[in-house]
Amino acid sequence: MTTMPQDLRTLIIGSTAVSSLIGTRCAYNKIPQHIEQPHVWFRVTNDTEELTMDGVGGMHEAYVDLECVGLNEGSSQAVADALKDRLHGYKGTMGNSSAKGAFVSDKDDDYVPFSTEGNEGAHVIAFSLNLWYST
Repeated sequence: MTTMPQDLRTLIIGSTAVSSLIGTRCAYNKIPQHIEQPHVWFRVTNDTEELTMDGVGGMHEAYVDLECVGLNEGSSQAVADALKDRLHGYKGTMGNSSAKGAFVSDKDDDYVPFSTEGNEGAHVIAFSLNLWYST
């Protein structure tokens, strides 16, 4: 059984525009030690199953931090642009889940990247994803 993070990764690398820039270098929660740049990293900060008054569930609202990491601003911006084009307003199949609505918003300048542990040579463009999906 797949989970939403696996389904989201499938959606991200399933885009030709994104995969032409990062290949399959899209990591969830932990960055592999020797991952090349550019790449995408993401973590789920909240995933709540909404219930009706009758206790019926199945619809989830999730919040995801996404980081586009590159060796320079141009490479990370190209990935960020392709990823935003893929995700913002997306509705449809997402792996084994169904995305009902995906909404991207930029992070502010106070955001501290999580995926570049001590890698000062990397440029990071981060944004948030508010994702409504059903399983």
